[in-house]
Amino acid sequence: MLDDELSSRHFTTSAIHIVEQLDSRAADRSMGATEMTEETVTMLLLWSLLRWERKVGLVALEQCGVETDSLARGVDTLLREVCAEARRSPATRRQFQVLPSGHRVVIVDERTLLEPLLAQAEHEALGMGHDWVGSEHLVLAIIQRACPRLRTLLEKHSVRYEKTRQAIQDLLRGCR
Repeated sequence: MLDDELSSRHFTTSAIHIVEQLDSRAADRSMGATEMTEETVTMLLLWSLLRWERKVGLVALEQCGVETDSLARGVDTLLREVCAEARRSPATRRQFQVLPSGHRVVIVDERTLLEPLLAQAEHEALGMGHDWVGSEHLVLAIIQRACPRLRTLLEKHSVRYEKTRQAIQDLLRGCR
């Protein structure tokens, strides 16, 4: 189970919940296998954080003056555009596998798609001297690993890595 794996890697319960909700968030958006890429998974994770979570990562963005509702709408629009392009592009067609029943399916290994982002979140936590990985580290990982299109959107909304990292440190310092 992904839950057990992330727990053993010191992800907080909240961070695990955010990651585990990706499947249902993708289904809510009618995202199929052709739309599931490292790029869209990163966007989907950010969109989920902005829309459904009230954790340190989101509060830090707000402390930086980011209008999170506006950013969420921008990510939503970008996700729709990227998914539409993926559906139209033959380059993103995935290989089908045939099940014993004769049904053709596309297998998407979400762990492979998520791993670079999760590893970056762990790196962010270690860099801050933390022995846990929370939503705040996921936000920093998203900023660091953003594709050019997402990076442009983040810049448009004044999302900056150093400023967000400092806001996280200030928030956590105030909690002690």
